[in-house]
Amino acid sequence: MSKTKKYLIYSGVLIIVFILIQLSLGANKKTESNSVNVVAQEKESQKKNEAEKIKPAEKIQVFVFHSTNRCYSCITMGQLVKKTVEQKFSEELKSGKIEFREINVDLPENKEVVNKFKAVGSSLFINPIIDGRDNIQEDTQTWRLLSSEQGFINYLSDKLKVMLGSEISTQTEVSVKKEDITFYSSDNCYDCANIEKYFMENDIKNKIGYDEKNIDKNEADFEQMAEDAAYCDINIESFDVPFLWAQGKCYTNEKDIINFFNQKIN
Repeated sequence: MSKTKKYLIYSGVLIIVFILIQLSLGANKKTESNSVNVVAQEKESQKKNEAEKIKPAEKIQVFVFHSTNRCYSCITMGQLVKKTVEQKFSEELKSGKIEFREINVDLPENKEVVNKFKAVGSSLFINPIIDGRDNIQEDTQTWRLLSSEQGFINYLSDKLKVMLGSEISTQTEVSVKKEDITFYSSDNCYDCANIEKYFMENDIKNKIGYDEKNIDKNEADFEQMAEDAAYCDINIESFDVPFLWAQGKCYTNEKDIINFFNQKIN
């Protein structure tokens, strides 16, 4: 084969390789461009969802569902919800902006609304209607506050005010200076739930500036808890939540954590 033919073959191969490389780069750029567009769309959708979450409700339905035979706690629930909306939202009740009802799930005439809310037995449902759409949600936190009437009223009234786009209570608006205190909890922690109930009943958030972190929701929070425990010479393999870091000291059980906060507010 002559040198000229060899040269032509090599040149052809190089050209083909060059074309293939360019096509590959173009495809990658297209993929990257598509990825950027998808990320941008997701961010835009997230912003839209966040805006909808904080958008004031046109109307709020506050429905207490119960059976014919009501226990003491069930009766107390209805009484406290009724007292909250009548005392704190009398104008909204009159105008229809807030609708309060106690609904017997056993009565056939209530079947439609019971099915709509998917209510079973005794339960509290709150439905902020935004742009004509339902946003039905069951509130289970109120059951933990039945023993504290004021804590119950403060919690529920502030929740409804946020949904209405109103300012929350003056007490809640008090600016509290942040301290080097962090309370770590998790979703399925009985002692954590008891401590959080104590926080609500004693209005701790408006008296002491501390952070709350759920280690189930954020791995970085778990790592931070481990660092705090190590500072206190605690073996991270031998303890779990609830855990409190407070200005260089660590507390690892419900009683000690509550005692710490009691001393702070008294």
